Amino acid sequence: MLSKRNALGAALLLLLPAVTILSGVDGMAKYLSGIGYSVLQIVWARYVFQTLLTFPLAWRRHGKGLLRPPDAVAQVARSLLHATSTFLVFMAFARMPLADAIAIFFAYPFLVTAMAPWLLGETTGWRRWTACIVGFSGTLFIIKPDFGTFDVGAILSLTGSVAFAFYIVLTRRVALSAEPMMAIFIQGLIAAVVLSFVVALEWRTPDLAAWGLLVAIGAVSATGHYMMIRAYSHVSASLLAPFGYFEIVAATIIGFTVFGDFPDHWSWVGIGIIIASGVYISLRERALNHAKSAMSETP
Repeated sequence: MLSKRNALGAALLLLLPAVTILSGVDGMAKYLSGIGYSVLQIVWARYVFQTLLTFPLAWRRHGKGLLRPPDAVAQVARSLLHATSTFLVFMAFARMPLADAIAIFFAYPFLVTAMAPWLLGETTGWRRWTACIVGFSGTLFIIKPDFGTFDVGAILSLTGSVAFAFYIVLTRRVALSAEPMMAIFIQGLIAAVVLSFVVALEWRTPDLAAWGLLVAIGAVSATGHYMMIRAYSHVSASLLAPFGYFEIVAATIIGFTVFGDFPDHWSWVGIGIIIASGVYISLRERALNHAKSAMSETP
């Protein structure tokens, strides 16, 4: 059994590389869309190759149990929400800097907190409501909602964030019991099957280099998400969640070095507000969880 400090260290050794390589996936998707491959084809490849690469591991652990996943209806709904979110955010990457798109996408923790009272029956105090409002306002500094500079990519990323928030809420609500590798495989399989029916509409035969990137997107996505799941198995979500914002830093570095994109000063203001509000919500949730635990332990 790891001590609390060692557990956090082990979790960070998994989480920080995970969000970094997932930012690499975003960069590959942006690059492929920039050279003429459709986002639909890129998202299809992401789930197809994720499924092919995770199948041997999932089959070895579960065998025919993969044919009978727990909460099958919820698994389908979660997969479709995740695929929708991925498609919308990849569309945003094609239209705006990576860091801006990902920062807007990180509005989802505020959306989950706002949805929780109605969809999960959870109590949300005024402090977290205030943090949600402030954090969501941070996206406006990036979106810049005036007719002169309005960017459709920002709305795509925000809509993808909404879809991902519903995905998180559904995951919490049904309390899925699937083992991580099974969950990743089932999620990828359902999305791959659905997208295979429509990908021909925007198909472009990839060259060898593009095939390599498409395979890498699936492989790295599966690896990154599995590492994240393993990271959250070491410590509580409220303790680890603030470190997830490192993905914005990684995206900024990739966006600048590969595409020459760099957030303007107003975007940096928005990014700072989003990160600060998200960290506050995580710390507040952690404090409330500690208080509930203390009360339950009191005779």
